[in-house]
Amino acid sequence: MDINQLDPIAISLHQTKELSQKLEDEYEILKLKQKNIELQAKIDRNNKFLEELRKELQNSQDSLASQNPNPENIQEQIRQLKQKVASYEESCEKAKSKFSKLSVPDAILPASLSALVTSLVALREEAAALKLRADDVALAREARDTFIRLRR
Repeated sequence: MDINQLDPIAISLHQTKELSQKLEDEYEILKLKQKNIELQAKIDRNNKFLEELRKELQNSQDSLASQNPNPENIQEQIRQLKQKVASYEESCEKAKSKFSKLSVPDAILPASLSALVTSLVALREEAAALKLRADDVALAREARDTFIRLRR
């Protein structure tokens, strides 16, 4: 169609429609940009949170590695303590059986036997504490593995 044939109202209406469409498009673009900014802020917060978790994990790993026993040698420590406990239990049982054959009252048992019993109790407590620490280490490793899987 020739523009000369259109009346000024139709031209004005057409221009208004085009302007309205442009404004709607710009408004949609601005809404998308705003949403993009909000999402980027969330991503930045999450990245900061993940970085803090990584630092905390590294600090925990460093702390565990510097402890004695640490995760690498805790099984060996547990094995050694179990051997000590077994030998103390054996010594204690031998001593108790010897003294029970003699019918000596508990009140006059030698101090060395009492010391063995005391050290046996202490070693059992230490073994239980190390077992708890080993469980904590296993839990920390499992949490780390889960964290790594979740990160992927």
